[in-house]
Amino acid sequence: HLWYGAVTALLPGASLAAIVVKAGLGQIFFGPLVTCVFFASACFQADKSLVNLPAKIKSDLLKVQLAGLGFWPFVDLVSYSFIPVPYIPLFINLASFVWTIYLSIKSRTAEPRPA
Repeated sequence: HLWYGAVTALLPGASLAAIVVKAGLGQIFFGPLVTCVFFASACFQADKSLVNLPAKIKSDLLKVQLAGLGFWPFVDLVSYSFIPVPYIPLFINLASFVWTIYLSIKSRTAEPRPA
């Protein structure tokens, strides 16, 4: 939630240029970080270890980030254009719920199971 307050303070306003920069910053910095944390959680749940995390990041991070380009910029456009700053985290949490379902499916289908 600190991210949205910080990025809005850094780039105030709801002009198209400000929204594009905010969305870009989220895709470059925030998204990959949160995705890696999610992958770490999934690896730890599956193996009780993070030994497979580097391979998971290498194999899936780019694919997930590219998929996110079809979801998060739209979410950012709506949130930064129409949602008051104090309520952006609530809206983002709702979008994150949907995105977490996608990540869970991706995490489970991308893992080869030992025989």
